[in-house]
Amino acid sequence: MAKAAGYGPVPFEDEMQKSFRPPLPPPDFSGREDGQLLMLYRKKNKRLASLDAFRGLCIFLMMLVDYGGHVFPTIAHSAWNGIHLADFVMPFFLFIVGVSIALVYKKAPNRVEATRKALLKSVKLFLVGILLQEQRISIGYIVGAICEIWLSIRRKGDVGIIKSYYWHWIAALAIVAVYARLSYGLYVPDWQFSLPGDQHHVFTVKCSVKGDVGPACNSAGMIDRYVLGLSHLYAKPVYKNLKVCNMSSNKQVPEDAPSWCHAPFDPEGLLSSLTAAVTCIIGLQFGHVLAHIQDHKGRLENWSGFSVFFLVLGLFLVRLGFPINKPLYSISYMLITSASAGITFAALYLLVDVYGQRWLTLPLEWMGKHSLTIFMVVSSNLAVIAIQGFYWKSPENNIMNWIVSLFVQSLSMSKEVSEEGQATHHHGKDYVDPPPAPLLDFGEVKLWSFYRALIAEFIATLLFLYVTVATVIGHKNQTDPCGGVGLLGIAWAFGGMIFVLVYCTAGISGGHINPAVTFGLFLARKVSLIRAVSYMVAQCLGAICGVGLVKAIMKHPYNSLGGGANAVNAGYSTGTALGAEIIGTFVLVYTVFSATDPKRSARDSHVPVLAPLPIGFAVFMVHLATIPITGTGINPARSFGAAVIYNNDKIWDDHWVFWVGPFVGALAAAAYHQYILRAAAIKALGSFRSNPTN
Repeated sequence: MAKAAGYGPVPFEDEMQKSFRPPLPPPDFSGREDGQLLMLYRKKNKRLASLDAFRGLCIFLMMLVDYGGHVFPTIAHSAWNGIHLADFVMPFFLFIVGVSIALVYKKAPNRVEATRKALLKSVKLFLVGILLQEQRISIGYIVGAICEIWLSIRRKGDVGIIKSYYWHWIAALAIVAVYARLSYGLYVPDWQFSLPGDQHHVFTVKCSVKGDVGPACNSAGMIDRYVLGLSHLYAKPVYKNLKVCNMSSNKQVPEDAPSWCHAPFDPEGLLSSLTAAVTCIIGLQFGHVLAHIQDHKGRLENWSGFSVFFLVLGLFLVRLGFPINKPLYSISYMLITSASAGITFAALYLLVDVYGQRWLTLPLEWMGKHSLTIFMVVSSNLAVIAIQGFYWKSPENNIMNWIVSLFVQSLSMSKEVSEEGQATHHHGKDYVDPPPAPLLDFGEVKLWSFYRALIAEFIATLLFLYVTVATVIGHKNQTDPCGGVGLLGIAWAFGGMIFVLVYCTAGISGGHINPAVTFGLFLARKVSLIRAVSYMVAQCLGAICGVGLVKAIMKHPYNSLGGGANAVNAGYSTGTALGAEIIGTFVLVYTVFSATDPKRSARDSHVPVLAPLPIGFAVFMVHLATIPITGTGINPARSFGAAVIYNNDKIWDDHWVFWVGPFVGALAAAAYHQYILRAAAIKALGSFRSNPTN
């Protein structure tokens, strides 16, 4: 199982665990009692909880895609080109290895001794990797450790994130250059192979090319065949799931499939280990920021800068034609996943270590602290074996068999429903579900309709924030308690504007006007990742401009009356506010899914109801309920725009609630509608498979 999923041991033992404490300046005893200061200093000098949570998140994702990938292929490894949820797990582990190395070897007075310890640690990881069929982390570890020990320029009082570690960047560029030269410069001749137990049947793969990055004729496979031998390669590579291989339900490739579909291929091969090691070097740089920069803002700014740079560079390479490919660990894949790891780490650091909301990630922290044990238990199937060992009266009455039988029954029921639906379709089905949007669709950035939709989202969010925030400021500026629009009028302003703007822009951009709505639709595969991220950026920019107009027109009341910004109101806890935002966004996004459901539209076609009407009414109702608690966010762009223009410390302290709450609510609404009401969990088995052209 571990080999198929491409995961490896998690090398974070006591030595590294103790090093996950950021350096702190000497305590200042002025103005405090010694006892109070000691408690404060101990509280600050603690384990970096966000790194534990990140490691625990990796373990959780590993288990999710390992066991859930068979049910939901959309989260399993991409068959070849492209990227799915499972493809982020290994780079995340390698990234964390790099961060930990920067902390472990930040002081290495005896480089020879430090190298000896690093080699010993790498050998241990390699031996564990042999047992679990994964050696890539040990390779990344030793490469990162050598860079940190021998290529760092350490001068007292003169530490720079770039200039002290520029040899690391040179080493990374050199490794990438070697990878590119071997990937695109080696000639791959025709080659033959036979399957174990059938030496008389010889398959021939026609290649005679250079620079091919397909499953059949890539240089990575050729290097592994020459160095490791066919018998040491993985016999069930994930590219057998490509439609062209036509693999049957019992995981057998038919004889008439292309010859390379029968061939073994190692997704953790020699050539791809080069760029995997670069991920560790990138993680090193994030660790340097943690070790040498003391303030939260400086750390987050550096991490954000690195992440955006790698992400833009990776997307640019994809645009030039370099595919995102996990089995080859392509350069674009390495850059995009490293950027994603950096963004995830920064977000967890902001949530856990800056805002102090550890209660949200306590299960992940626990998993992160026991990551190696959990990994070995899960990857070796000890957990499944242990659970299956408990039964009632007879061995067949165990939990695992019960789960499997229950799932098989649900599959049978869904098959009957599906066949019934297909029969109905042949007799005139009155609605059609649109196909799922691709995860990355670079073709749409060439279309004017894409940019027209971005403009529509920007202008709609600008108008939405201008009218609604102006209404809030106007209400608060009233001296007569019975004058003005009141809370009811504010709720009507928000709901009415959503109705109007969704009606105006639905045919152009879909009328999202809310990052939470966009996020929910992305999870449901209604929009691509590129469109979702672009929409969110346009919405946030529009919100900033809209609130900026309000401030320009109503400057004095704006500054004195709270700026229409969202915050946790007095008398309510942060947890209450978070719950209100989650439930409120769930109502909104659930209404969006229901109002735009093609099945409902066909069934209720005789009812003259516009989709924007229930969406706007949902916004109105949620505002009535949650204005006293948070001022009602349920729209991260609305909260972000007001926070940027008002720029108050209290507003920023509570701001995370208005991103986490809406996104969690959108996630819950998308899961409820798609996987429960519309049974997409079963449909996913067929409709979300990888694109055969990948």
